[in-house]
Amino acid sequence: MTLEQIFTGGPIRPVVGAPRVEAVLTRGDRIVAVGSLADCEAQSTGHELVDLAGHTMLPGFVDAHTHPLMLGQCASWADLTGAASVDEVVKILREHGNDVPDGESIRGFGYDHHKLGSNDSHPTAADLDRVSETDPVEIMHASGHGYVVNSVSLSNAGITAATPTPDGGRIDRGDDGEPTGVIFDSACDLLTGPDGVKIENHGPNLHLPEEAETLDRMLLLGQQMLNEAGITSVGDCQVTEREMTNWLRCRDHGRLSLRVSMMILSSHLPHLRRLGLSATLGDDLLRIAGVKLYTDGALTAGMAYVPCGCPTNHRPGRLYHDEAEFTELLGAAHELGFQTGTHAQGPEAIQMVIDAIAAAQRRSPRRDVRHRIEHCGFPSEDQIAEMARHEILPVPQPTHVYQYGEGARRDYGEITEGMYPSGRFAAAGIPVVLSSDVPVSMPDVFLAMWAAVTRRTASGKVIGPECAVDRLTALAGYTIEGARALHREHVVGSIEPGKLADFAIVDRDPITCDLDDVPDIGVVQTWLAGAPVG
Repeated sequence: MTLEQIFTGGPIRPVVGAPRVEAVLTRGDRIVAVGSLADCEAQSTGHELVDLAGHTMLPGFVDAHTHPLMLGQCASWADLTGAASVDEVVKILREHGNDVPDGESIRGFGYDHHKLGSNDSHPTAADLDRVSETDPVEIMHASGHGYVVNSVSLSNAGITAATPTPDGGRIDRGDDGEPTGVIFDSACDLLTGPDGVKIENHGPNLHLPEEAETLDRMLLLGQQMLNEAGITSVGDCQVTEREMTNWLRCRDHGRLSLRVSMMILSSHLPHLRRLGLSATLGDDLLRIAGVKLYTDGALTAGMAYVPCGCPTNHRPGRLYHDEAEFTELLGAAHELGFQTGTHAQGPEAIQMVIDAIAAAQRRSPRRDVRHRIEHCGFPSEDQIAEMARHEILPVPQPTHVYQYGEGARRDYGEITEGMYPSGRFAAAGIPVVLSSDVPVSMPDVFLAMWAAVTRRTASGKVIGPECAVDRLTALAGYTIEGARALHREHVVGSIEPGKLADFAIVDRDPITCDLDDVPDIGVVQTWLAGAPVG
């Protein structure tokens, strides 16, 4: 007999903006009734009671832009997010290295070069040689777009003064032409080994060599961290053969605890075409949903394409493709029938995406495609109007304003006031979608909501107050609007009859509690398909 459950005993917000209700009835993995306790009992044929004990029940959160395998990977490495100097980076890595067997790589994640000293410079191979002169040492930048590696790792990868910089990549060099150890964007292909994932100029390569068993553990850890944040559905926004293989192994072993919509990296478009894939494929747990593309580099690394250059390092950023190549790539994905999500930060990069989508629709008109611009860092007012006209969805990460806004201000100047402008999207009638880009920011829905409402940085400064949204809009951005960004609003994103029984039960109501208490809201329990997970 199919299990029936009635949830009651605390505030329930079934649909953002609608009144709270008293009870929810589920049958198996589906929601049957929402309303009063009496109504739910009348429709039940025999149920178990789930007492919310005064806690608040919300739809399971939908994070439209994540990297779950990368999250588990980086959480397994040394945590460099709090490092305030190069010496501290070295100290943390040495301590972490005590637990790493000889000969294996010592790895860390999350250093932010803006926090390491007054000149906003990255560590170097010479700095990491202080950790080990015999084992590889590799640390990933907080943006996820690149590494600093030590001399052993440079040697293993064959990176020398004679190594050309790949298109869409960055290899920093000293006055003598020798590499300094800073390897970013498409140049990371050089670090993945002869049998590793290669993506050329289609994006940053996240894939340092790992054993399959290690990757399986990392994916389980990433899922666990997302579940603990109340997240039940995600968009995995850079899927190569590594991610695909891991997700399939996870599914086949019955270990999926998330609903995953995979966006296949554009480097794999020829494979999709040869296989004849011309639509989404999968089920309610794991599905191929679209294609991920890149135009420019990471905003948080100072590599967004802003031709005026960064005040700190005088770089104009990095484009992965010229306009013609990018237009052809996006058009090919569109004609295959896929939604696209394109990383674009600087205004010129954003315009490339808008123009390519408009051209694709002229050649092959399609309805309700919901092409996306991931991050959408610095759009102009005219570009926002164009996005509304072409029904393009921006998918920003408000926590990045909190964590990285002041570094971005140093890199890009006044344009940073318009960083990730959710309020301006809302004013133009564009749905507001919020996301995390884990592990660039951790899966913390309520910190993201608070950041979207307050626009405060970690030191308390406010960046672009006109870009703020209200609390209901922020909550919708992590529920029903996140679901719409994945074409999943018919099954998740709200608590309504017929939808999947995915819930987040939290210790207070994020709409009525004090605003500055929102980041401290705790997730008590996460439910997927009518059962607790995490």
